[in-house]
Order: sequence, then structure tokens, then C-alpha cells
Amino acid sequence: MYPILWFLIALIIGTTLLFIITTIIANKKLIHDIKPLWSLRKPLESFVRPNHRYSYQFDTYKHQFDETNLIDDKTYADLNLKALFNSMNFNFTAIGEMRLYATLRKMFTIHNQMLIQKFKNDELFRLKISTHLAKIGKAIYPTFPDQLTTVKRNHLYMLTTYLPLVFLLFAFLKPEIGILLTILVAIFNMILSGVLKRTFDQDLNSLFYTSNVIKKAYAIHKIDGAPTIDVDFSHFKVARRLSGLLGRVNTAEDSMVFAFLLKAIFMLDYHIFHLIQHSFKKYEAEVMACYEYIGSIDNHYAIALWRETLTQYALPQASNEDSVEFEALTHPLLVDAISNDLVINSHILLTGSNASGKSTFMKAIALNLLLAQTINTVTAKYFKYKPGLIFTSMVNQDDILSGDSYFMTEIKSIKRLFDLKTEDKIYCFIDEIFKGTNTTERIAASESVLNYLGNSQNYEIIAATHDIELATLLEYQYKNFHFNETIYENEIAFDFKIKPGKADTRNAIELLRILKFPNQVYTRAKTSFNQFL
Repeated sequence: MYPILWFLIALIIGTTLLFIITTIIANKKLIHDIKPLWSLRKPLESFVRPNHRYSYQFDTYKHQFDETNLIDDKTYADLNLKALFNSMNFNFTAIGEMRLYATLRKMFTIHNQMLIQKFKNDELFRLKISTHLAKIGKAIYPTFPDQLTTVKRNHLYMLTTYLPLVFLLFAFLKPEIGILLTILVAIFNMILSGVLKRTFDQDLNSLFYTSNVIKKAYAIHKIDGAPTIDVDFSHFKVARRLSGLLGRVNTAEDSMVFAFLLKAIFMLDYHIFHLIQHSFKKYEAEVMACYEYIGSIDNHYAIALWRETLTQYALPQASNEDSVEFEALTHPLLVDAISNDLVINSHILLTGSNASGKSTFMKAIALNLLLAQTINTVTAKYFKYKPGLIFTSMVNQDDILSGDSYFMTEIKSIKRLFDLKTEDKIYCFIDEIFKGTNTTERIAASESVLNYLGNSQNYEIIAATHDIELATLLEYQYKNFHFNETIYENEIAFDFKIKPGKADTRNAIELLRILKFPNQVYTRAKTSFNQFL
């Protein structure tokens, strides 16, 4: 029986050595993968994990904020913030992703310019931080520690951890009995471990993730140049030292099978889970501070790298002056975008042809107002603004589930602009107002709504319309600007530059000719149009 005993001891030692060697190899591979990311302007992971939940932090904690100050769902959709999030999501961690999403909803800010510059200019610092962040990873999107309920421990189950060791030692005295008991208790523990893990599996994964977050926050805060953190890490010695044994993050490798087997035999997940759970609840504020620390650092890296992908960016200037002023402003999602300059010190009404650039221009302003207030970065040469709230009514459509028509969806979208109760500056962007109804009612309703909002305190309105009549009706209250096009040799071209005054060109009928509709259709449309003039 002694050979079996020595075999079990050799198996434990061999598995431990295999775990250490595998970890060393994995670390070297990770560093190799991280090094070129900055120069390639790429994230570590180029795919979206099926278990992602970017909005979890925002959805969980938005009730703690004045929701009027946050970006609402309509504005989020209108400005295509999902695409903007994806373009700057160079985060290494799941909590970094969740915090960046919440930041773009105006819940947080990313403003530490010294840290961003440190990432940009110090390659060794960048590599050290990135490696620690990558080891936290995205395999788990955790439940935040303050959302977990305490799982009651069973003291008898806690003792089962030690039984395999006790019987293994007993085998040196009574080999036959000791080895038999060792095998029996090992089988019992594996079964019990599997059954119990079903009752706290999600909490286990979150607790593992939290342990790793604390461990890496401790490591990062000791790096020269890293931000400070007000946490007493001695409260979490067990979590920092044993986090590598807990959970199942980054454990798809075949070589980890033996490690999992040993964990089950010794009930390590259950035992360690309850050892550290108490400290996490006792020092919950410090645990949450570690989450914020890691998420914030990850976000600063992401924004630093996102800036490297931009042709041009600037640091915005916040001002108390009631205006927005910018030079060479572009839409942050467009490559080789045409830039525009403007001083906005009154309400604006935009007119112009289809596809001339009105909507894109408004979205560029709205997005840069948001970026200025959240990540302290704008896609412009110069940007000066007064901070404020941002609301849009732009991309409307039928809602099949609610039964709302296009016009009903649009009118509800605009109605919410009337219900804002705040003394802060409010920027409202309204595109093709009331286009879901007939011309006569559209012009009357649009004039009334824009007049009312234009007279509302603290509102700044930028609206776009195809109805030139509105430009005349509201010219005492709104400055007129337009975008236009040129038609030359059967080609239509847009310069996408904003110009003062009302639109002076129309392209709808000419497009019938350019796109080779039957000449009869074009001629009849032209004749009818001239009759209306």
C-alpha cells in the first residue's frame, strides 16, 4: 500500500509544480501579447464576450444620482453611444468596461491628465499596469460586493477541508485504513463540493474577482507613478494570498484539470470563500474603493489609447459664459470627417437638403459636449463650453411593442424636454421636428414647440428642419444656419460645411433626374414644384 501513498503525495507535488510552471508560461505569453497593443492601437480582446453586461454598474447605481443629470436611454440611442463605447473600449477588465459605459452616461469622469500622459509616455509603467489589469480580465462580469448577500457557513463543511490531510498522515501509521479513508473522504468532498458550488456559484465567481481586484489594486498602488488609494490592505491578507486558488477565472487550459481536482478534494472553494467573505462585508467601503480604483485606472488607459487613434483631439475649456465655441470640430466616429467652426450664443435652426450634414453636425456637437464633461477630450482643435445636460430627439421610429406610431414616438420624445426640472444648462438637439405628420400641422406645431423651448430658462436649442418656412417664422428667436450642395454634370456633391442664413438650394427633384427616373416623372415634378412657388 505504500506505493499508493507515495503516488498520492507525488500527484499533489506534481500538480503544484505543474500549476506553477503553467502560471509562469501564461504570464510570459500575456506580457508578449500586451507589448504591441499600444503601437497597434488594439485591445487585448477583439471579441465581445457573450456574458458581458456593460450597463450593470449604471443600472444598479443610477437611483443614487439625480437621473436628470445622466444621459437617458433616448439620447444614448440617438447619439449611437454604443458605437462610441466600442471605439474607445480598450479596457482590460470587466469592471473597467462597466465603468466606461457608466461614464458615457455621465455617472463618472475620467480627468487625471497626469495618469493619461504617464500611460502615453512611459512604456515600462504602461506594461506593468496593463499586465496587472489583464490578470483581472473579463472572464467574469461580477456582482458588485455591496450587492452580495452573506452566505451562511456550515462549520462541519469547513472541517472537511482538513480530513484528506489527516487521513493521509494517518496512512503512514495504518496504510490500509488510512489510504482507504483518504480515498473515501476525497470522493465525498468532490461530490459535496460540486453540490455546494451550485448554491453560491455566482457569488463565488464574484468573490474570486473581488479578491483579484484587491490583490491587483495592492500591487498597482505600489508602482511608482500610480495613483494613491485610501485602503488598509492588511484587512485583506487572506484574500490577497489565496485568491489564486479561488474561482475559475482564466482556467480553460487542460493543464488545470488536476488543480481543479485537488481543489474539489480539499473543498478549497467553499473553505476559502467563507474565510474571506466576512472580511469583505466588514470592510465593504474599502472593497468598493478597490473596484473604483481598478476601474478608473483601466479607463484612463483606455482613453489614453483612444486618443492615439484620433487624427486630432484637444482638452476642452469649461467656462461660465453662456456659449459654446469650437474650431475644427468633427464627429468622433467618422474617419477623415469634414470639420466645422462655430460660436453658439443663441438658439440655432438648421436647414438644408437631405444628406447635407445637418444631423451629423448636431450629433458632433452633442457628442463633444458629452465627451468634454466625461472624459475631458474633444475631437476638435479648440472647444470652449458651459457645462450642462444633454437631451436629444433625433432618431425616432415606430414602436411595435407599445403600438406607438412614428409620430407618437416622436411627440413623446419631444414632450420629455418639457418635463426637465433643473437649474442647470440644458442642451436640446431636435432633428427633423415633427416630420411624422402633414406639412401644415408640422410647421404650426414645430413653431409653437420651438418658440416655447426657446423662451425657457437655461435651454439652448439646436434644431434641424426641412421646412424653410420655420426659418422665417423663428428668425427673431433662432439664428439660421444651413448646409447645401452643388450639382455639376449630373453629379451631386456636399461640402458638409455650415453656413449662415437659410438654405437656398433644393435637391429632391434634381435627384430624380440624376438617378435616371423616367423623364416624364422628373418633368412633371418640376412643373408642379414651379406652380407652388
